[in-house]
Amino acid sequence: MGYFITPGCLGPNGETLALAATESGQIVVQDASAQTSAMFWSLIYDNASGGFAMVNLLSSELGQTSVLTVVAGESVLALQPIVDGLSSASTWDVAAGGNALAVRPTMSTSINLNVAGNGPYPPGSEVIAYNGWGGGQPNEVWTFVDSGSEDYPWNYSLAPECAPATVLAANPDNATGQLTIQTPNGTDNGAGPAQLWDANFLIDGVTALGVVFTNEEISMIMQSAPGGGPVTCTDSGQAGQWSTWIVGSAQDEGYSTMRTGGGPDPQTYLTVLGSPQGPFPPGTTVVAGPWQGGSEMQAWLMTPYSHEVT
Repeated sequence: MGYFITPGCLGPNGETLALAATESGQIVVQDASAQTSAMFWSLIYDNASGGFAMVNLLSSELGQTSVLTVVAGESVLALQPIVDGLSSASTWDVAAGGNALAVRPTMSTSINLNVAGNGPYPPGSEVIAYNGWGGGQPNEVWTFVDSGSEDYPWNYSLAPECAPATVLAANPDNATGQLTIQTPNGTDNGAGPAQLWDANFLIDGVTALGVVFTNEEISMIMQSAPGGGPVTCTDSGQAGQWSTWIVGSAQDEGYSTMRTGGGPDPQTYLTVLGSPQGPFPPGTTVVAGPWQGGSEMQAWLMTPYSHEVT
């Protein structure tokens, strides 16, 4: 889903504001009631930083997809085109900030997304990267609201360490069937569309839920059964506890774990089914199972692919 990102502060007439970009790439707040594409943001997960990039829909419409980036001495914000991937200045984390969220670049936890000034905050007010924290003042905390717009695709293939010549795949002939590992079937020995997964970060208001993986070919999201079990796909509108995944570091460098569940519910990890000794031939099914202490069956290599809107 795409988002409106609204600050805690209001306009001079009590109007709700929303983070927005201008056609020249400046970052401001505007009256949220206008609901233009300049206010629509997609949150693409970046495995290198563990954060997400904020892609502005207006920039895509103008032909140069761009992300919110800290520039000019760690104070000014601007849109920067996606050229050679992302950086710690263009990826972000969220943290609790009172009754809303602090939004911080992965380059520094001391910098915060901030509507400049002490108010009033008329539409068009500049948004900056402020090096400091006021304890959750209205102009420095944010809420993420579903805008109804589409996500920007940010594709990965997922290769298990126990069978590195295979990748996680959906079955277009059985879209809701159990996922398997398969030999890559795309061009130049890369992953094909049913083996590519868009990775977008899901935030519900002021709660960060994790990553949603959407299959490139069938446009459905990866989910586990409640409490663990078969991993399948479901409609993209059904994102919830068992279809949002927390990505973490695996035991071997470069590999990741993906788990769902938590709190009073069991944490279950994306797992290639079988015995630790294998074998794991193409067609082996994938489940969500309990932690196995660093098993290669639960370690996945996330390889980014070109990011094309399809």
